[in-house]
Amino acid sequence: MTDGARGVPEQGPASLWRNRDYNLWWSGTVVSALGTSVSRLAFPLLMLAVTGSAAAAGVVGTCASAGLAAGLLPAGVAADRCSRRALLTGASLTRLATTGTVCWAVAAGHPWLPLVAVLALVQGLASAVFAGAAAPLVRRMVPRAQLRAAFARAEVRDHGAELAGAPLGGTLFALARWAPFLADALSYAAVAVAGLLIRTPLGPDPAERAARRPPLGRDLGAGLAYVRGVPFLRYTLVWSALMNLLFTGVAFMFVVALRHHGASSAQIGSAEGIATACGLGGALACGWVVRRVSGRRLVLLVSWMLVFGVAGLVPLAAWPWAAGLCLGASIVFVTPLNAVFGAAMVAAVPDALAARVLTSVNMAVQSCGWLAPVLCGALADAFGVTVPLLTITTGLTLLATANHLAPTAGQLDDISGAGTGAGAEAEDSAEAEDSAGTGSEAAEPAADADADAHEGTHTDIPKPHVKPPEPTGH
Repeated sequence: MTDGARGVPEQGPASLWRNRDYNLWWSGTVVSALGTSVSRLAFPLLMLAVTGSAAAAGVVGTCASAGLAAGLLPAGVAADRCSRRALLTGASLTRLATTGTVCWAVAAGHPWLPLVAVLALVQGLASAVFAGAAAPLVRRMVPRAQLRAAFARAEVRDHGAELAGAPLGGTLFALARWAPFLADALSYAAVAVAGLLIRTPLGPDPAERAARRPPLGRDLGAGLAYVRGVPFLRYTLVWSALMNLLFTGVAFMFVVALRHHGASSAQIGSAEGIATACGLGGALACGWVVRRVSGRRLVLLVSWMLVFGVAGLVPLAAWPWAAGLCLGASIVFVTPLNAVFGAAMVAAVPDALAARVLTSVNMAVQSCGWLAPVLCGALADAFGVTVPLLTITTGLTLLATANHLAPTAGQLDDISGAGTGAGAEAEDSAEAEDSAGTGSEAAEPAADADADAHEGTHTDIPKPHVKPPEPTGH
């Protein structure tokens, strides 16, 4: 008997290392994550070098984020209606083409801001398509009891790729400005091949495709309607959106502030590497932390650590390594928190609605973040690099204070640990969707209480990211 139509037996393999499809997907996304980390540092460095304006650098980041946010809801609907394998392949090849065009433009000496901005917008839209198709993949390839273990391994993967990618990106940019973009373009080919080689049916299943679908307008809102019915998902959506807005600004201002104080591209890459190493340490300790620290305590701890970490960047921006260590110390427990949130969400959502619900959450998270680069860049140009950092610190302080008053934060322990609470609410919500004619399945219970390890991947499902955020699906 399989887990719904997922194609994954309830009694899964003894170890994830023996799961061919998961390891193939994991390996492909390692390469993709490394390429993304390389180019993420190179984009603002390129625009700063070409235009000398932080606002211009912010425009590129804003276009990419806006494309992602605008495309997520339609992408979720497409992923629940059309072949997810075809969507994954097409989105990866589109991103290969756009990043390759940036590489060509830089190599030819014509990295015009309008061209790069348009390409960033297209790449954001393609990332949304990839995110929608990738959202249900892990639950199809991995048995329910191993979901948390799968999410923890992906956190290690992502932080390891970021640890290697930041200094590599700075070094490649110093050698040739086009080199980081070539590396990222090739990485998209790797994840496209991985998606094609997976044997597990990625869905939607034939019965789901043949089923009568609701009108497109109702389908677009089905994910958000489901989220409204589950308090945990509502809390995650709001908290993640606000945190992503603030920390997208941190990620951008980290590069701008260090550059303002005379740091080279290699030094900035090394500083980001130090911060990422701290996140990797948190990922390696993920299983130990989540077994000993409650979800609510993690939320409060991470919120206040970020306040002090970002505030510390103001006096330490002149010393890249010290700034990287300060930021890293503030995000060390983010990966365990991401794993707890991620496992709870993916277990609480039925497969028939998975892409729409998870992309709806991710859309809401990204809907605020796209403003951060251009706003922070404008503030930095007008008032200096200190003002946007202090503004972000104030916002983080207010959010950390509000977390003490949020009753839903306390439910995270039941949802991610005991497998109760959200599971029952999810079932009720799914039944309501069925009554309304949305064609959703009954929701499944949350993750088993005996699941040992915790795993998360910002490639496969949207999660609250308070580290420098990456579009879902790399």
